[in-house]
Amino acid sequence: MTDRSLFIAIAAMAGVTAFSRVLPFLLAPDSRLLRLLSGDHPAIRIAGPALLVGLAVASLAGPSIESPSWQTLLSYAAGAVATAVVLRWRQSVGLAVVAGIVAFGLAGPATRWLLS
Repeated sequence: MTDRSLFIAIAAMAGVTAFSRVLPFLLAPDSRLLRLLSGDHPAIRIAGPALLVGLAVASLAGPSIESPSWQTLLSYAAGAVATAVVLRWRQSVGLAVVAGIVAFGLAGPATRWLLS
């Protein structure tokens, strides 16, 4: 994954998150869409985890196919494990994404050192 595609993925995630947070303030109080978004509908509850899984698959597939080295695979595995653990522990998609990015960033130099 290039720096440009990483920034595009982060910007897309930030845009979708910001839109979902701002949308309730833009809708009329008696809006049907507002009732749907604030309700306990299964489609709404699954939106955050589904977005996380979609971004994870898109992020993992490209680099793993392009350069299937141990360093790449271990770095992505560390990020995926950190994301899953934090999501299970805190039930916060945003915090899980941040933890995954940090783990991935730290795992790159660590795996380079371990495998050399």
